[in-house]
Amino acid sequence: MAAICRELPEMEIRGNTRVFGILGHPVQHSLSPLLHNMAFKSVDYPAVYIPLDVKETGPFLKRTLQNLDLGGLSVTIPHKIWAYRMADSSDPLSRICGASNTLLFKRSGDEIQIEARNSDGPGAIQALKNISRIQGKSVVICGYGGSSRAIAAQLLISEKPAELWITGRNPTRIKSFIRDLKKQFPRASIQALEDGAAGLPSTEKKSGGTGQNVSARNHSLKTRIAKSSSATGGKVTVRESPLENLRHPDILIQTTPLGMQSKTSGKKGNTSKAKNLPVNPDLIDINTTVFDIVYSPMETPLLSLAKKKGCKVVYGYSMLLYQAVFQFRWFTGKEPPVERWEKLLRKDLKSKK
Repeated sequence: MAAICRELPEMEIRGNTRVFGILGHPVQHSLSPLLHNMAFKSVDYPAVYIPLDVKETGPFLKRTLQNLDLGGLSVTIPHKIWAYRMADSSDPLSRICGASNTLLFKRSGDEIQIEARNSDGPGAIQALKNISRIQGKSVVICGYGGSSRAIAAQLLISEKPAELWITGRNPTRIKSFIRDLKKQFPRASIQALEDGAAGLPSTEKKSGGTGQNVSARNHSLKTRIAKSSSATGGKVTVRESPLENLRHPDILIQTTPLGMQSKTSGKKGNTSKAKNLPVNPDLIDINTTVFDIVYSPMETPLLSLAKKKGCKVVYGYSMLLYQAVFQFRWFTGKEPPVERWEKLLRKDLKSKK
């Protein structure tokens, strides 16, 4: 971190300097101040971006923020839901997700109006679009938390995938997630995929987007054991046959914490590689683009497997990068130095190995 800080240019703070920041708890780990302050200097924008470690929220905090006449805020855990609920207006993605990671402050006469926006979805989609086309593709999302909701909703708003599958370990939460999405996107094909499935059901056997759980569980895509009746005497035999009724998804997006260093660290020999994978390895093949939004470590067990299979991969830090790009555009109306930002992020993540 010290080496990265030395690369930043000196800043001038004057009477016309606008104040931006990141609001959350904790925020000490955040790289957002480094990124935004570098960008302000790069585009000659008179502003400073500071960390705001705030534990408690409520009406008092809204009034305080308005009185400070801020330019804008990034919002991180655990305050994204509060940010959406207290704002005077919000964008469509925030309304679908019920959470926002960006606050914009706009003066209207003597009043300050607060607008909530969500850049998590657009940031993730931009990172993915840099590697793969999305429209008309089959997409599997692993997980059902805040990030998966933002990504799924943005996919359906702007990219129109042919089919969207949700998988994970809690069927009840998956059904609830799909139900919420179907209310907003009734014509979209959104279905549940059984945890551990080895592939997607064939197009002939799709459920038609009803949200029911479609089982495609198997340990291998190559063969299965099948029972069949013999034409002579009705004798039952056991044979191996190809799993022709299963397909690989075009895109897999992994949104769970599985693979994070804090989850995988432990005594040597206690962690199984298989347990660090959120999906059945057979679900992906060389034609599947694999996106893991976990950014520390930079190469997760899932991305390592995908690279060995020859898949295109999207690193988690790229979502972090592009959600900040959208925020900077909203804050200033200018383009940030994306290549320099990416260099900083990669350097910081590699230093944490």
